[in-house]
Amino acid sequence: MVALVCVMILGGCAVTPTPESRLDEYKKESESIAMSVVELIPADLEPTLDTELDSRGQAPQNGASTEKRPGDPAWWQAQAYVSLVEREGAAAEAIAAVTEAMQSDGWTVERVRETGEGRTTTDGFRRDDWYVEIAWVRSEPGKVERFDISVVSPTTVRGDHDEISS
Repeated sequence: MVALVCVMILGGCAVTPTPESRLDEYKKESESIAMSVVELIPADLEPTLDTELDSRGQAPQNGASTEKRPGDPAWWQAQAYVSLVEREGAAAEAIAAVTEAMQSDGWTVERVRETGEGRTTTDGFRRDDWYVEIAWVRSEPGKVERFDISVVSPTTVRGDHDEISS
């Protein structure tokens, strides 16, 4: 009997509890941040969501393993795809207003990349382990100026979320 109690006690000590996942909290916050960024765009630029907010949990690939473990790292990502008024310089006006507002709210900003010979510019904003990336399109005759927002939460653990993309 004593041996059984010792095995049960030792077995219990060997089990490491999985940290609590914050994905549900991060889902709400990432969606809120994405919509807040949209609201920072001046109204005269007529920001319009092209689709519903794209929001999903993400996790790195486990290499060859397909096993999903509650303690695996994961994060939440929300994306908003915004069209602006057809006016030359609309995206540049939008990023200037958003950058100013976010910097005054404590976000740091850096140019991440330019693609398409400078046609698309991507700026990154960081604060408290959160990351916001905004890709915006420079004016070009006959092209709609886009403003795409991606919000990435800090990393947490998967927990019981099975629908996460890898």
